Order: sequence, then structure tokens, then C-alpha cells
Amino acid sequence: MGVEFPAGAFSVTTASGDVIVLRICDLCGAAVPDAEGTDLALHKRWHRITGSGNWIDPATGRRHSL
Repeated sequence: MGVEFPAGAFSVTTASGDVIVLRICDLCGAAVPDAEGTDLALHKRWHRITGSGNWIDPATGRRHSL
């Protein structure tokens, strides 16, 4: 049994009516807001900088990498 991440992007609407687009990181499954100053590319750079860009899901054996 492994973790399945949704693919692509999805949006949520706040109580005040603002629409926020979220993109899914295929490495860790994080929902990253698509906004000025923060986006999926910045998130993936964080993976590279911290060395967390390559890991193996112990449940499925699937290798996640940049």
C-alpha cells in the first residue's frame, strides 16, 4: 500500500471568494500555491537544495526523483 498523489493542479475557493490554484509536487505530494513568490518550481528547487529530491517510497518501492 503506497501513497497516491493527485496529478496536475486543482483549485480551492476561500470563504471570501478568492480562487487559489494549487499544484501537486510529484516528489512529496505537497499542494503548492501558484502565486507570486511561491510556485512549484521554487518548491522543487527547495528539494534540490536540501537533498530531498530523491527518495524511495518504502511501501511501493517507487523511486521519486527530480
